[in-house]
Amino acid sequence: MSTHEPLSLPTCDHRGAPIAPIWDRGHQVDKVINAYARSGTIIDRDVVDLHLLETVDKAACSLLRDQWKDNFPVAAYSELLSTVAALRSILGYSPTPTARDVYDWARSVRDASAEAAGEDKDLHEVRIVEGPYMGAVLTVWGPKAPQAPDTQAGPLLTLELPTERGDTTNLEQGTAHYKRLKRPHPNTGQWEYMLNRGLPFPAEGSRPNMLLAASDQVGA
Repeated sequence: MSTHEPLSLPTCDHRGAPIAPIWDRGHQVDKVINAYARSGTIIDRDVVDLHLLETVDKAACSLLRDQWKDNFPVAAYSELLSTVAALRSILGYSPTPTARDVYDWARSVRDASAEAAGEDKDLHEVRIVEGPYMGAVLTVWGPKAPQAPDTQAGPLLTLELPTERGDTTNLEQGTAHYKRLKRPHPNTGQWEYMLNRGLPFPAEGSRPNMLLAASDQVGA
């Protein structure tokens, strides 16, 4: 007896011509809403896009926070990013990064900082402590000599990281300006970056944008 699954025949009109299946995004979005409802999360149809974007925001920064931990959370963040990216593609929403994209973005930040730091430099582990990239841990180069009075030698004094806000129908690009603290954290040894109080803050609702070129991601 054959074990092959029966072939699915296309639907045809009265003349025998195949009828292309009708894709209804609204119906697919309703399925997403129902899936969230089963977990107790109630979302309206017009905010599904934004809700998925916020999920990517949290997962990407968490992945960068825990990227050197070889355990379940890292795998979970990676799978979540891929799943959301695939779902958004099916729904026709704007693209979002997978774990590989996030790692590539972090490496591009590191490589751009190496160029900005000059020849005589060291590599440092840094953490973003507020703003759109809060929680993200990166590696950033900096000159071996202090870059300003009353500061220790360390990574670049400032970082300019790309942001976006809005959903697929109204995406706005922006920049989060970060400034390094004078000394590393006494317990972790990480250099911390806060939003630069001397420059405009990111617009409300801004989140990380990890799909831009490295040249747009770091400022010295």
